Amino acid sequence: MNTESNNTIAEQTATPADLTGGQKTFTQDDVNRIVQDRLAKDREKASKELGEREQELAQREFRLNSRQKLIDKGYPESLLDALNCNSEKEFDKALDIIDGLMNERLASKKDEEKQAQLEAERAKPFTMPLNQFRKAGADPIRKAMSLK
Repeated sequence: MNTESNNTIAEQTATPADLTGGQKTFTQDDVNRIVQDRLAKDREKASKELGEREQELAQREFRLNSRQKLIDKGYPESLLDALNCNSEKEFDKALDIIDGLMNERLASKKDEEKQAQLEAERAKPFTMPLNQFRKAGADPIRKAMSLK
């Protein structure tokens, strides 16, 4: 009887791990919680990857639009690497600065061309015949000097 009572007491005090041969058993709540945690981690990971892909796609689209703006304004595509392409606002600001510089350069070039043209005209000798003044009447030079 003593051994039987010891066995009964051992069975009553045995833990679930002892009864299953040392393997841990989970309740349905434990399994649900573990599955929920894993699903949440997978969703978070998928959401993060999707966000990164969307961001990469948006950056590519922005770069293509920026490239097209450069081409439309007549600038070379290689200029895109030199400009700030972090946001549309910053890119437009950089493009406006380049436009201003190009307009200044064109204006100064036109001014230089006009100045050179004026200097070329000033350097021309007076070659108009004086006969045309004599036909019209009195010679204006003689008249200015009060000569007859």
